[in-house]
Amino acid sequence: GHGGDHGGHGGHGGYANGTAHGEGHGHGGKSTSRHDGRVNSFSVVREGEIVPRRLSAWMQSLGQLAPEHGTIFRIKAILAVKGHPYKHVFHAVMDISDEDDAGPWQEGEKKVSKIVFIGKSLDQKFLREGFEAIFE
Repeated sequence: GHGGDHGGHGGHGGYANGTAHGEGHGHGGKSTSRHDGRVNSFSVVREGEIVPRRLSAWMQSLGQLAPEHGTIFRIKAILAVKGHPYKHVFHAVMDISDEDDAGPWQEGEKKVSKIVFIGKSLDQKFLREGFEAIFE
Protein backbone atom coordinates (compact mmCIF):
# COMPACT_ATOMS: atom_id res chain seq x y z
CA GLY A 1 0.00 0.00 0.00
CA HIS A 2 2.51 2.60 1.14
CA GLY A 3 5.13 1.88 -1.48
CA GLY A 4 2.71 2.12 -4.36
CA ASP A 5 1.20 5.27 -2.98
CA HIS A 6 4.62 6.83 -2.76
CA GLY A 7 5.49 6.03 -6.34
CA GLY A 8 2.30 7.59 -7.63
CA HIS A 9 2.89 10.67 -5.56
CA GLY A 10 6.39 11.18 -6.84
CA GLY A 11 5.26 10.94 -10.42
CA HIS A 12 2.35 13.25 -10.00
CA GLY A 13 3.28 15.89 -7.46
CA GLY A 14 6.98 15.95 -8.18
CA TYR A 15 6.92 19.65 -8.83
CA ALA A 16 4.83 20.70 -5.88
CA ASN A 17 6.81 18.45 -3.67
CA GLY A 18 10.03 19.91 -4.97
CA THR A 19 9.03 23.48 -4.27
CA ALA A 20 7.85 22.67 -0.78
CA HIS A 21 11.14 20.98 -0.19
CA GLY A 22 13.13 23.92 -1.47
CA GLU A 23 11.05 26.26 0.63
CA GLY A 24 11.67 24.34 3.84
CA HIS A 25 15.31 24.05 2.99
CA GLY A 26 15.81 27.73 2.38
CA HIS A 27 14.10 28.45 5.61
CA GLY A 28 16.25 26.24 7.76
CA GLY A 29 19.46 27.37 6.16
CA LYS A 30 18.91 31.09 6.54
CA SER A 31 20.92 31.66 9.68
CA THR A 32 23.89 29.62 8.55
CA SER A 33 24.25 30.90 5.00
CA ARG A 34 24.02 34.56 5.91
CA HIS A 35 27.68 35.46 5.62
CA ASP A 36 27.99 39.13 5.00
CA GLY A 37 31.63 39.37 4.12
CA ARG A 38 33.20 35.97 3.76
CA VAL A 39 34.71 34.15 6.68
CA ASN A 40 38.22 33.27 5.78
CA SER A 41 41.43 32.21 7.40
CA PHE A 42 45.04 32.83 6.65
CA SER A 43 48.26 32.02 8.36
CA VAL A 44 51.63 33.66 8.78
CA VAL A 45 54.75 31.60 9.36
CA ARG A 46 57.95 33.16 10.49
CA GLU A 47 61.28 31.98 11.77
CA GLY A 48 62.87 33.72 14.74
CA GLU A 49 62.09 34.57 18.33
CA ILE A 50 59.31 36.72 19.67
CA VAL A 51 59.87 39.41 22.28
CA PRO A 52 57.46 38.57 25.14
CA ARG A 53 56.66 42.19 25.92
CA ARG A 54 55.70 42.90 22.33
CA LEU A 55 53.66 39.73 22.15
CA SER A 56 51.41 40.68 25.04
CA ALA A 57 50.98 44.23 23.79
CA TRP A 58 50.09 42.96 20.32
CA MET A 59 47.64 40.37 21.61
CA GLN A 60 45.96 43.11 23.58
CA SER A 61 45.65 45.28 20.49
CA LEU A 62 44.10 42.38 18.56
CA GLY A 63 41.40 42.24 21.20
CA GLN A 64 40.52 45.83 20.33
CA LEU A 65 40.92 45.54 16.58
CA ALA A 66 39.42 48.47 14.70
CA PRO A 67 36.45 47.40 12.55
CA GLU A 68 38.20 48.43 9.35
CA HIS A 69 40.77 45.69 9.96
CA GLY A 70 38.04 43.06 10.08
CA THR A 71 36.61 40.82 12.75
CA ILE A 72 38.71 38.05 14.25
CA PHE A 73 36.78 34.98 15.33
CA ARG A 74 39.67 32.76 16.25
CA ILE A 75 43.41 32.83 16.52
CA LYS A 76 45.57 29.77 16.82
CA ALA A 77 49.30 30.03 17.19
CA ILE A 78 52.42 28.11 18.07
CA LEU A 79 55.06 30.64 18.97
CA ALA A 80 58.77 30.69 19.71
CA VAL A 81 59.12 33.16 22.56
CA LYS A 82 62.55 34.46 23.47
CA GLY A 83 63.94 33.04 26.70
CA HIS A 84 61.19 30.44 26.77
CA PRO A 85 62.28 26.83 26.19
CA TYR A 86 58.79 25.62 25.29
CA LYS A 87 56.61 26.09 22.27
CA HIS A 88 54.03 28.64 23.29
CA VAL A 89 50.56 27.63 22.16
CA PHE A 90 48.06 30.43 21.96
CA HIS A 91 44.41 29.95 21.16
CA ALA A 92 41.81 32.68 21.23
CA VAL A 93 38.11 32.54 20.45
CA MET A 94 36.37 35.89 20.58
CA ASP A 95 37.11 37.13 24.12
CA ILE A 96 38.41 33.90 25.54
CA SER A 97 42.08 33.23 25.19
CA ASP A 98 43.99 30.24 26.31
CA GLU A 99 47.74 29.96 26.53
CA ASP A 100 49.68 26.84 27.14
CA ASP A 101 53.08 25.29 26.72
CA ALA A 102 53.57 22.44 24.31
CA GLY A 103 56.72 20.36 24.14
CA PRO A 104 60.16 21.95 24.29
CA TRP A 105 61.98 23.11 21.18
CA GLN A 106 64.44 20.38 20.33
CA GLU A 107 68.15 20.99 20.12
CA GLY A 108 68.82 22.30 16.63
CA GLU A 109 65.12 22.58 15.78
CA LYS A 110 64.32 25.70 13.81
CA LYS A 111 62.24 28.09 15.84
CA VAL A 112 59.40 28.74 13.47
CA SER A 113 56.28 30.48 14.73
CA LYS A 114 52.98 30.02 13.02
CA ILE A 115 49.78 31.94 13.60
CA VAL A 116 46.39 31.34 12.01
CA PHE A 117 43.68 33.98 11.94
CA ILE A 118 40.08 33.04 11.28
CA GLY A 119 37.64 35.87 10.79
CA LYS A 120 35.67 38.10 8.51
CA SER A 121 37.00 40.74 6.11
CA LEU A 122 40.43 40.44 7.67
CA ASP A 123 43.09 42.96 6.81
CA GLN A 124 45.81 40.44 6.10
CA LYS A 125 48.54 42.98 5.48
CA PHE A 126 47.86 44.73 8.78
CA LEU A 127 47.81 41.48 10.76
CA ARG A 128 50.90 40.08 9.04
CA GLU A 129 52.88 43.25 9.68
CA GLY A 130 51.76 43.30 13.30
CA PHE A 131 52.86 39.72 13.77
CA GLU A 132 56.24 40.32 12.17
CA ALA A 133 56.83 43.38 14.32
CA ILE A 134 56.83 41.37 17.55
CA PHE A 135 59.89 39.40 16.51
CA GLU A 136 63.27 40.34 17.75
